[in-house]
Amino acid sequence: MISLRIVGNEVTALGTAALAMPFRLLLRAQRFDPAAPHPTPVVLVHGFLGDPTNFLALRGHLASRGIRNFMSFSYPPRLDYQRLACRLGRMVEAACLATGASQVDLVGHSLGGLIARYLTEIGDGGRVRRVVTLGAPYFSTRIPPRELAVFGAYDLFVVAPHPVYGPHGRIVLAPDCGHWGLLYHPMVLEEVARFLSFPLGIVARPPTPPLALEAC
Repeated sequence: MISLRIVGNEVTALGTAALAMPFRLLLRAQRFDPAAPHPTPVVLVHGFLGDPTNFLALRGHLASRGIRNFMSFSYPPRLDYQRLACRLGRMVEAACLATGASQVDLVGHSLGGLIARYLTEIGDGGRVRRVVTLGAPYFSTRIPPRELAVFGAYDLFVVAPHPVYGPHGRIVLAPDCGHWGLLYHPMVLEEVARFLSFPLGIVARPPTPPLALEAC
């Protein structure tokens, strides 16, 4: 049974996300810092009817850990996630060309996580290094080794699968957390920072032409 405290946390998280929307103009002018301790660009993909400002708390936490190159992927709500994944793929390719980076990391909340994961499934041309999904639907028993999937224990929108830890990626369950709370929960913020900064021993593939995107 969901406690009133958890309900209150979800309402607070949703309200915080709504109040932060006017600050989206501050996110437009973003400069790439190749000298950052962790220079790989992080592309943030919000959820359905969400906004780039949904990730302000995560941006701040990652920046404190030396991860401070961010880009935002926004999209209209009328498109399906397959077409949005194609758009995201083109943005990733453009981001790599603009910054000189060979790869990017993807972080997606809710539908944004589904879009990010689908891009890696259809082929990202070797441009995606790691993927973090927050409260994104998952229909498999295996997590790819480059993905961290985080779920809220009290998420009413996306049911968390059984926790899995091992060489095939990670599933993390955030206690006392709902769907919107994933964007602000201290444990979630730290898990994301640790995953993006800690070496996994995965050999990155050399960039290849994104052939799968040509049909998009």
